[in-house]
Amino acid sequence: MSTIETGRLTIRPPVEEDRDSFVAMFTDEAFTVFSDGVHDVASANARFDGMLLLADAVPYAKQPVIERATAAIVGYTGVGTAVVDGLDRLEWGWRFVPEARGRGYATEATTALLAVADRFTDGELLCLIDPRNAASRRVADKVGFRWWKRIDWMDDPAEPTDLLIRTVGAGGPPLLTPTLG
Repeated sequence: MSTIETGRLTIRPPVEEDRDSFVAMFTDEAFTVFSDGVHDVASANARFDGMLLLADAVPYAKQPVIERATAAIVGYTGVGTAVVDGLDRLEWGWRFVPEARGRGYATEATTALLAVADRFTDGELLCLIDPRNAASRRVADKVGFRWWKRIDWMDDPAEPTDLLIRTVGAGGPPLLTPTLG
């Protein structure tokens, strides 16, 4: 896997030295808004471990997004995993610290890393977005995701989630989570 440079950002695979930054972000309520909730330290470390593991298998797995002007990690973009309709699928997501939101970073970083996915494989990716998160929906539209259906994510009908899809490469079947380990 390689490092990607855009005009303002660096996107690169996660490394162990990123752990403290990500644990701090995953335990911050402002960072985790519109997600599966704020993590405690143990679950934040487990989530980061999952990022490292998937990044070893998928070159467009969730990766740190670094603001070049400050050298600070301001968020991530890339695929994680989600079980939808009984399939363990690759699901694209992005998340940024509040100070980095509204600057076009999500679109810039996601566009750059999706280009890797388009070169690497053929298939279909998912994207889950809280219907109240208009900013993320605009990013998803800009980078080529299209609305598929509304689901009861995490079996919670009170919290519906929009499920979007995007083909990568030449398209094809759903992209499933690889065997990790």
